[in-house]
Amino acid sequence: MKPESYPAWLCLKTAPQLSQKACLQILKHYPDPVEFVGVSSHPIYTSGILKSQTAAHLKDAVLPANMPQIQRLIKRYEISCLSIHEYPARLSEIFSPPLILYVRGDLQKATALPALAVVGTRKASTYGREMLKKLLTPVCEAGVSIISGLALGIDSVAHSIAVQCHAPTVGVLACGLDIIYPPQNLELSRKIIANGALVSEYEPNSKPDRWNFPARNRIISALADLVFVVEGQISSGALLTAKSAIEQGRDLAALPGNINNLNSEGPNHLIQNGAALISKPEDLMEILQISTEHSQQIEINTILSAAEQKICDILAREKRNLSFDELFAQSGFNAGKLSTIITNLELKGLIAKDTGNTFMLI
Repeated sequence: MKPESYPAWLCLKTAPQLSQKACLQILKHYPDPVEFVGVSSHPIYTSGILKSQTAAHLKDAVLPANMPQIQRLIKRYEISCLSIHEYPARLSEIFSPPLILYVRGDLQKATALPALAVVGTRKASTYGREMLKKLLTPVCEAGVSIISGLALGIDSVAHSIAVQCHAPTVGVLACGLDIIYPPQNLELSRKIIANGALVSEYEPNSKPDRWNFPARNRIISALADLVFVVEGQISSGALLTAKSAIEQGRDLAALPGNINNLNSEGPNHLIQNGAALISKPEDLMEILQISTEHSQQIEINTILSAAEQKICDILAREKRNLSFDELFAQSGFNAGKLSTIITNLELKGLIAKDTGNTFMLI
């Protein structure tokens, strides 16, 4: 929106005794708040659709007390303000869409491609991180944008993979765009802006209050064609995002996990109830209707020594994580040789160390 239009939109957004539903109804009849905010002669004030306190607020064009600070921050951080008429239709068509969307970066670039939302626990396991890298890298290279929430754990891994693949990525924040939360992701946020965008429905200088996080999940799912849940407990925010995806008619997928791991509860539950099970990049590409030819072309056949192949065969046969001692006993290699083999397989991306100092095949 034009900078001169922003105050009218913010005035409408902050009007007292005006529900989101009522606000959307007003915009159906009067699409541009500039036409009636601060214009006492406008017919909206005699229509009977506004409560007296709401009407007084709009007539007087009342703005937040910190409006000068908001405008300074918008300028300082080069934040664009998009009205409900301007941001992607997939977001504006959901239940309770944001009236204003704040953007740092190029949202249009990211939403021009098929979009995959990736959500999961902040306490990501080695399995979750390694599987996400294995699954997302070909998907990003095939021309897909990644949507997530910039949180620690799975969100950060997903954004980082997209950045490494030079794929567009969008981080949806639960605070103002002048505040990077968590602060550990400041450098990652800069890379996201360079590759896509940070977005938020909250005005600059808005703190990351805990009730903002469940609300922002609906934006993550709305901006995506497919929501992929990697790890998370039944009560986690990732499952709330999955619920939003279902309500919005988005496709839903999940990564199967160890039934003894609490973070596998959520994905396994979703799969049990109809979410697509994802075990390879092509599963995601098929749902997103992306050609798998590119993925096949970039696949590199990893050459293994006989010793490396033996360790992989043992892990594949056992179908579980094995400790160093178990691999030592089954392989017959001495400790020094086994350590070298394990290191080489980790560097080749074929095995990874998991909890309890065990190793898994990926």
